[in-house]
Amino acid sequence: MAATILVTGATGKLGRRVVSRLLQKEAEVRVLTRRRDDALKLWGDRVEIAEGNFSDPASLKEAARRIDRVFLLSPLGETLAADQRAVIDAALSAGVSRIVKISGSDWTIRNAARSISGAAHAEVERRLAESGIAHTVLRPNAWMQVALEPVVAALRKGEDVPARFGNAAVSFIDADDIADVAVHALTSSAPVSGTFVLTGGEALTALEIARIAARILHRPVGVSHNAAPAFPPHVGAFEQKAIGEFGQLIRENLAASVNDIIQQTTGRLPRSVEDYLRARLAAAAPQGDNSEGEKTWR
Repeated sequence: MAATILVTGATGKLGRRVVSRLLQKEAEVRVLTRRRDDALKLWGDRVEIAEGNFSDPASLKEAARRIDRVFLLSPLGETLAADQRAVIDAALSAGVSRIVKISGSDWTIRNAARSISGAAHAEVERRLAESGIAHTVLRPNAWMQVALEPVVAALRKGEDVPARFGNAAVSFIDADDIADVAVHALTSSAPVSGTFVLTGGEALTALEIARIAARILHRPVGVSHNAAPAFPPHVGAFEQKAIGEFGQLIRENLAASVNDIIQQTTGRLPRSVEDYLRARLAAAAPQGDNSEGEKTWR
């Protein structure tokens, strides 16, 4: 019998990419979700739907039953550590053989005293290590699908590139590249154990992004240092604090490292910022989300 993989955060930006890739590999997939209708719209009867949530131990126990591997992802929020610990505990009780966790960016975890998100993910990583379950921890850098969307919105309005991180360079990473590494770790015949920092192929400043945008749009594009817009109403106090801390750490140039993990794992270069912006600026409308996965890049 083929191993069944449980995917949490399945309807978010990253989770849906992971599920689609697993289905392409003809894996048996079960998704834990509070939104059965959303899952049905995305995948129909191609996945098994376990309706439940992280705070309901009975639903987690049922979701983990007869599961071999788990993809662990949950929304940024004040319950993140408790939610993910609960999944690990359910997986341990169910005899799960492997967990692949999407963690925080490496620079948040290494600076956990200054990042509530990094502290939460560090706590989960410790619990995962204590569990004895074979596991892979992925620490992606700033996601293009989140961190670059304010740039896309500004450029679509004819505005300059917002310098949200001052003059710091960032090695933005595409969610598709993260998903490819996660699926490799979930489906490889032998466990891919360890902690892996995932970055894009180049670190770019706002000025360098503006030059790329000018090349794409065939018009002058500058850099704007205006204050960032206010958070939308649905973003809570924890998330606002976490995002503010992300910005501070990035402005210290802590998100500029570049490595070749994507290329080593997939055999190809990571997606470039230029390719991402070309595709997004050519699109007719902003990406839909309908996410219960991640509100930010961690």
